[in-house]
Amino acid sequence: MGMYLGFVAGLKTRAGNRFLCSHWCFHPNAICVWRVIIGLSGILFYFTFGHESLGILLFTVSAVMDGVDGLLARECDLITSFGEEIDPLCDKLTYLPPMVFFAYAGLLDVTAVWVLTAVEASGQFLFRYIIKRLTSFSVAANNFGKIKAVMCFALIIYCALLRDDIGLPDFSNQMLHLCIILSLSSIAFKLIANRFYADILSLLNLCCGLTGMAFLLERRPVYAALAILAGQIFDLFDGRMADKHGGTKLGPWLDDIADLTSFGACPALFVFMKGNWDLPAFFVGLAYFLAVAYRLWRFVVRDKHDATLSPGVFNGLPSPAGAMVSLGACLFWDNLWIVWAVTLLTSFLLVSDMRFVHFGRVILGHFPRIFVVIFGFVIVFTISFIIKVRDPKMLGALLLIASLVYAILSINLISRRRL
Repeated sequence: MGMYLGFVAGLKTRAGNRFLCSHWCFHPNAICVWRVIIGLSGILFYFTFGHESLGILLFTVSAVMDGVDGLLARECDLITSFGEEIDPLCDKLTYLPPMVFFAYAGLLDVTAVWVLTAVEASGQFLFRYIIKRLTSFSVAANNFGKIKAVMCFALIIYCALLRDDIGLPDFSNQMLHLCIILSLSSIAFKLIANRFYADILSLLNLCCGLTGMAFLLERRPVYAALAILAGQIFDLFDGRMADKHGGTKLGPWLDDIADLTSFGACPALFVFMKGNWDLPAFFVGLAYFLAVAYRLWRFVVRDKHDATLSPGVFNGLPSPAGAMVSLGACLFWDNLWIVWAVTLLTSFLLVSDMRFVHFGRVILGHFPRIFVVIFGFVIVFTISFIIKVRDPKMLGALLLIASLVYAILSINLISRRRL
């Protein structure tokens, strides 16, 4: 963090900016090569020479430098087609070798590691060649590829910590499977026109909602809640993709249908089932579902065209946050009266005129990028741990705490804007 923030601070000063942008050793392409050398050196120290602490330190420096080269490329206007080519290759040369070592050390599934290696090699050489020769699409890293690279670096550092026998739960293979999914997604999105990105993310959100409802019917509430959390991640990015790349005429409809399914129908179904399908549970769940539906309708018809609302500010509690509260209440409390009271309060906040801010565009925008990356690490580790232990009350408590933190931050930012 200190190294990354040092580069950020240096680029903000005139002398530092001139120095970093003019010396060849700080050129993004040169840093790409440096980080491969440093990362491979860390692997040698860790696995061959027995200096595990030094190996972890060098590899972590190499992982952070993956963010430094992109930072310098943007700030110094040094983005080149050659850099777009070698940056993903440098990533793969850094994180794939230690994965193979850890696999044969018994910490990762050997077959899954070789599957990831095959997918990565195909994406780097075969599909990039096809895209460049036969299409006009960009071969630069997309969001899925960037998240996958961060995930792979985090997985390796995590595997190193597992070897120290400090009592960490082992969910490394769950993270490895997620890396494979992200790698396949990165390749698939390179072969799709940009204007379809937002629609695909909305469809993935819809699939998460339907999957969550199927899990609920199978009496697997933890997996259902995790499916809705995955849908929230897709929902977080579909709007950004629409703003950045445009969309189709069906885009807004798909987004609303997906939100109504994932953040309205699925939590409402959980409320029904929590109350054993009794009449009071039916009315509470229906009230919540109608509140989400009204919230989405009001946004499309009125709030979207309201000039008094600042960008990134919403009327009423956003439906993803409402889903977190209602799901968290159903998972955490056994007392039905508390669950119904929290669900009805959430329904009121959804249809109210209280102001809340967008989590991704406003709240995360107030933090440096390195903190956002660390926040992503925390989310991944937490979700992987919950998949491992399958504790409904733990997940419910985390959802309720996260919703409370979001509400506090949102109210604080709204108050500052008014002042």
